[in-house]
Amino acid sequence: MIDKKGFTLLEMIVALGVFAVAALLSTSSLLSLTDAQKKTFSLSSAYDNLRFALETMAKDIRTGDAFYCGADSNDLPPVPTPKDCAAGGPALTYKNAVGENISYRLSGGEIEKFAGGVLSGAMTSPDVTISTLAFYVLGSPAADNLQPRITIVIKGVAGSGRSASEFNLQTTVSQRKIGI
Repeated sequence: MIDKKGFTLLEMIVALGVFAVAALLSTSSLLSLTDAQKKTFSLSSAYDNLRFALETMAKDIRTGDAFYCGADSNDLPPVPTPKDCAAGGPALTYKNAVGENISYRLSGGEIEKFAGGVLSGAMTSPDVTISTLAFYVLGSPAADNLQPRITIVIKGVAGSGRSASEFNLQTTVSQRKIGI
């Protein structure tokens, strides 16, 4: 009688196949989780950048005066005369708390800031592409008896490639000092 201790070649191949499938599934899950983590980190960084840019604009606008809503991205007057635009405009110029002219506009997918007529630089990172920037200004002229308020609308894409994600942001800022 033959002693049947051990494995046959067929049993060994089946066991190796089951192990290979399990290893492949766990590796693909790990790679998938790593990809998701990279996407989450990229989007988190882009959204933090957007929140910072929006909050910086809002804080400065809050203490500003003489809001001028530009008809196009190049409509940045050296001395802003208060001008409303209920339909929205792609540029905003105003005097900040210390009397310096500040302007914001959309250019090349980035939000640009001008201080005293000189470009300060882009407020958004290259990871963020802005497609729409609109400023809705109401109550800017002193004679209208309305408290000035500016609504900022930003639309665009954060991230790139497979990690790209569309976003829509909006905030409304009212002038801190009494404008009526």
